[in-house]
Amino acid sequence: MTDTLRQRMVLFAAVTLAAGLLVVLASAPAARAADEGVHASLVTDEDGDDALLMESEWISMHLLPWRQALINRFVFRPTGNDIVEPTNAKHRMGGGGGILMDCFWEQDWRFQELAYKQYKYQITKNGPDEAQVVFETDIKGWLGSDNSGVISNLLSNLTLRRTVTLKTGQPFFRFDFEFTNNDKYAKRPTFWVHNNSYVARGGKDTVVRPSDQGLCAIGGDQEAYAGPQGTQYIDFFNHGWTADLSKERREGIIYLMDYDYVEKLYNCFENRGENGTTEWWYDSILAFKDRPWKGRVYILPIIGLSRVDYANRYFICALEPKREEGRLSIDYALTSSYESAAKITFKTEMEYDLEKPAREHRKQSLAPVDFDGLKLQPKRETSALAFTATDPLLLNITAFVELPDGNVEKFFFQRFYTGEYKLKGNTTLGGSPLVKLQRKVRDPKVPEVPPNLTINRTAFNIFAVHGFGSLRLNLAQAVKQLLPNARYEIGYCTGIAGSQNGLTDFPYDYERLYDCRVLVFSNIQDKEFRRIGASILVPYLEAGGGLVIVGGQYAFSYELEEHKINQYYPVQVKPDSLRRGPLQLQKPEVADHPVFRGIDLSNLPYQLYVHDVSLKPGTDARVLMKAGDKPFLIEKRTGKQITMVVAANPFGGPAEFEGKMPLRDWPEWPKLFVNIVRYAGQDLQ
Repeated sequence: MTDTLRQRMVLFAAVTLAAGLLVVLASAPAARAADEGVHASLVTDEDGDDALLMESEWISMHLLPWRQALINRFVFRPTGNDIVEPTNAKHRMGGGGGILMDCFWEQDWRFQELAYKQYKYQITKNGPDEAQVVFETDIKGWLGSDNSGVISNLLSNLTLRRTVTLKTGQPFFRFDFEFTNNDKYAKRPTFWVHNNSYVARGGKDTVVRPSDQGLCAIGGDQEAYAGPQGTQYIDFFNHGWTADLSKERREGIIYLMDYDYVEKLYNCFENRGENGTTEWWYDSILAFKDRPWKGRVYILPIIGLSRVDYANRYFICALEPKREEGRLSIDYALTSSYESAAKITFKTEMEYDLEKPAREHRKQSLAPVDFDGLKLQPKRETSALAFTATDPLLLNITAFVELPDGNVEKFFFQRFYTGEYKLKGNTTLGGSPLVKLQRKVRDPKVPEVPPNLTINRTAFNIFAVHGFGSLRLNLAQAVKQLLPNARYEIGYCTGIAGSQNGLTDFPYDYERLYDCRVLVFSNIQDKEFRRIGASILVPYLEAGGGLVIVGGQYAFSYELEEHKINQYYPVQVKPDSLRRGPLQLQKPEVADHPVFRGIDLSNLPYQLYVHDVSLKPGTDARVLMKAGDKPFLIEKRTGKQITMVVAANPFGGPAEFEGKMPLRDWPEWPKLFVNIVRYAGQDLQ
């Protein structure tokens, strides 16, 4: 840190802690703004390393262009508190370090290709009202680690562009990122952002994440929040923000990201009890040729709040219900966010008797409260009423935001209040949530199907996603042998979307997808192609594209329960239902079905290991063949589309089951599989 920066930090550390209250002399930064302006420049830090210094009257930060432009120093100047450990960001094994570290889920974050990569950069704006630096790098797309030898077509030949913007008069900064596709077909990077900061040392930070089970906190003050405490992975989040704050300092940082494109939130704490990371993972990025994908994150320092209950682009909010002599009051504290609001009105409804069935819950409303002209320093209001019902309570809060142009936007969020509830959180004795808070289904943008596009039935093109064990079933070999004019493309994967792995290919472009007559999913969960992939597939299936689902350890376990694609999945399995057989295939339930044409059924094979597969309740699918008493081959028609399920399992061998011929060694298996594919592709009547 330069002497000049130290002097500025001292000058702007206009903060006193008195009785636990943070008092900010907010006029001091404004007084300096006219003198300093906003600026960006290349400097040499105390270690002799290059760093890009970006400063406004509110923020001073260092970005390291030789380490993918992550932030290794971040000072909110009114408090003078550097919330990043400067040296930690420079050592890969030291915990990652810094703010806004680029990572891919397909790669080990410690050994990924971007970890210590020099990004090209350009200072595109340099004050006095705005400073902006654009960073850029190309992605090779390795799976696992840098130079692993395996490249994913969905990750390679991309350009990542990052833009960091500071503006005068704004106590926050903006982070834009963009993926440009330099290839023919669509790319789908699974991008996640790694942030390491310490508002207060000594394990006193608390990270808060919103969820449908209440606010899930990890760290110092986690007991003050009603959601599952200490939980690292939050995949049931219900808003797009994360807060890292210190209750004692009443200081923190808010990250605001696009809810529709996030898969889950994650935090971990190091052994010494301090905040390790604040992360969010993007699930549905699709970059098409000549159509980049763009994302945006806002990073907002906050002061004066000891907790955070909700954040959006207009305000950051803390709520504190209190009981006193037969009355309930709610203290509201609001600070500004990155968009201006002329007025905000809160209407709060209390929902109680929560231990009763939902239809018996009772509700009572509090008087509205208004906030005019928010600033960084919190504004506070209170609403109260006579109230004697027992805890816990669910607060249903509607915020009406009047904009400077007179328009009004409405927001809704909820707060579970534990109070004197005996279980001290949103839980029942059995461990399930007492109530579920509202959680909107994420809705990433899906491209429109080009007009007049139809399934290509003049050729027999197949795209297959192969998970573990698929090779042993010889699926590609069967097609090559018996359908020599067919094309069989493969995207390889683990089957369960594990970290440091990735799907190597998938037809996310409609033109490429509709060129396929049939899709084959072998031993995979649908999360391999992600929610955005499921949304791309639905119109293809509606148009009559064939689908063949082949079994295995990970098959039939679907995570997109509310998604429309589920109508095309006719079977289900019990968790961990893979069990040792053997079960022999039985004579067909529908003997004259076209898939059995030309098949010798005189010496039927065995399934050596078996999934406990069953038809979904209410499905109109029919079982064509069984293994023992379990469904083995199932047909489902949805409109003009055909889905075929083959509950084949590649595991086990003759040495384990003497005299039991496994399915994969059955001479008729290649012919049966090809018949199934042809039938799904409406080429076998």
